[in-house]
Amino acid sequence: MTTTDLFRVIIKIFGIYCFTTLMYRLQPRMTVNFGFVFFDFIINVIYMVVMGLIVFLFLFKTDRLIKLFRLNKGFDSQIINIKNLNEVGLFKFGIIIIGLLMIVDNIAPFLNFCYLEFKKQVSTNGTDESSAINLGLFIDYNWWFTYGLNIFIGIIFLTANNRISKLLMKKEKNVG
Repeated sequence: MTTTDLFRVIIKIFGIYCFTTLMYRLQPRMTVNFGFVFFDFIINVIYMVVMGLIVFLFLFKTDRLIKLFRLNKGFDSQIINIKNLNEVGLFKFGIIIIGLLMIVDNIAPFLNFCYLEFKKQVSTNGTDESSAINLGLFIDYNWWFTYGLNIFIGIIFLTANNRISKLLMKKEKNVG
């Protein structure tokens, strides 16, 4: 594996992580309700465009970034000796780590929302409004959906890491 291949894998893994956080952290912010403020909407759109551009550069213009920042220069050897680990294997490992992080980060709030909804449905008086506000025990369905979607995407990353790596690790032309 060359240094360029290593940096290509690292940048693409970071691009996938940025993409997943962009899509599933932004969804609850972009919902429109009656307390809608136009300024917040503009800031969210700017955030989405900038992060989308960063994700595009990280995933599809990786070689240009390596060339622009000269990441493959200044090493004693251009070859990194890692036995039995190639570029695709390292990329699969990164996808598995991202999938696990998505599941671990989102399972606790998701189960908390499931518990609160169950308590609301089963209890005779539901969740008392004053205690719910004081203790933060209200159910935000947008976040509940987002946490569930993150868990689902994490499971897909764990189970389909071969297909994802084949899709995103196409052979690119070598940099300088």
